[in-house]
Amino acid sequence: MRKVILIVLHFCLYASYSQKIDLAITNCNVITLKENAILKNKTILISGSSIIAVVNSSSWKNSSNTTVLDATGKYVIPALTDMHVHLNPFMDKYSLPLFLKYGITTVRVMAGNDQVLQKRDSINKKLLRNSPDIYSASELIDGNPPSFDKDHSGPIVTSESDIEKIIYEQIKKGYDFIKLYSRLDENSFRKGLSYAKKQGFKVAYHIPVTLQKQHFFDINGGEIEHLSGYSRYASKLDSLPKKILLKNYDVPFDEISAKDIDFNKLNDAVRKTVAHNIWNCPTLVLFYNQTDEVFCKNILGNKIGDGLDGLLGWWSSVGYGKKENVMTYIDFQKKTVALLHKNNAKILAGTDFPNPWLVPGLSLHQELERMVDAGLTNYEALKTATVNPAEWFGKNYNKGTVEKNKQADLLILNENPLLDIKNTQKIHKVVYKGEVQ
Repeated sequence: MRKVILIVLHFCLYASYSQKIDLAITNCNVITLKENAILKNKTILISGSSIIAVVNSSSWKNSSNTTVLDATGKYVIPALTDMHVHLNPFMDKYSLPLFLKYGITTVRVMAGNDQVLQKRDSINKKLLRNSPDIYSASELIDGNPPSFDKDHSGPIVTSESDIEKIIYEQIKKGYDFIKLYSRLDENSFRKGLSYAKKQGFKVAYHIPVTLQKQHFFDINGGEIEHLSGYSRYASKLDSLPKKILLKNYDVPFDEISAKDIDFNKLNDAVRKTVAHNIWNCPTLVLFYNQTDEVFCKNILGNKIGDGLDGLLGWWSSVGYGKKENVMTYIDFQKKTVALLHKNNAKILAGTDFPNPWLVPGLSLHQELERMVDAGLTNYEALKTATVNPAEWFGKNYNKGTVEKNKQADLLILNENPLLDIKNTQKIHKVVYKGEVQ
């Protein structure tokens, strides 16, 4: 009787999959990221763009014309997401395929425009291939004068009464979430956050330079970019030099504020962050890479920089090296992420490509290294580019773990990333929407 049951079960297994399976990744070690564990000797069955099962390799045999990818000795994790990038129509031809090459199958664009929306929609309609999925912020919504002066292309809020109308118009255009910037006045900033939330839209932001620092982290929800505001809040400096105050952008404020920190205040900022459910996308690699002289020289001198000619001139003009203020700020950022992590704050991995020395795709792997350097385990760092983005995007985002019914976006590695986070760069194959790239 037991033998009959086993035969029936065996038949049902084949019958349920034999007509559907387009790709089978066999004999692999699966790191689902639902837990800190390795599922050994598994086969991942894919139909179209979806995972339909993860089974023991011994229980599946190819009884049809399924394409088989033998991954013996390999490690399969979910493909990665870069949660902070900017696109440039002159560079997209080169940068978007590079993201895929490095296993980044989703990018979150932090300053939207019509061209970004068109590209996103073309990908969704399968009219554009060789590009990761795109989720787009609104245009940058800034105050007057805007942070980038004449280069600013988004809406400018000149009166608190404007902010709700501006956000409504951005939602109507079809953007996925709202981006508020660093020169907004305090009332417009708060009103914008509240209105977007009521409309069911998430908000990413820089802490405005006009905001009274005692109020930096009493904001409910949203997401801070680049750890904006933490050093200003915790600084022992009573005032900043005039040449810094004349700048419109918040980053110079944050850099100089990091020179003398009251860590009791920093701990208070972190506690408030957690209490008010504020996310962070630190982009540690943004500052770190420009201090890595060996890496920067390698970009200029070998294949890492292939296809990036349009950027290398700009990057070179900015330069690289261990500038004192930058090194101080890097150390501060590392300590801040360590505190955020220790207090269970929500953290996302992002890079801020195409800023200098950030190679599309590769820089996200480097960001994971920086996360580990700040105190996250390899498993926790991996989650900042997989599970955590899935939580941030919500129920309509069908990625982030390796399991049934998830989109088949997978990164197949030659070595175990749970042992060494640098192993995410030892890529064997990338699977995107069920297709081997």
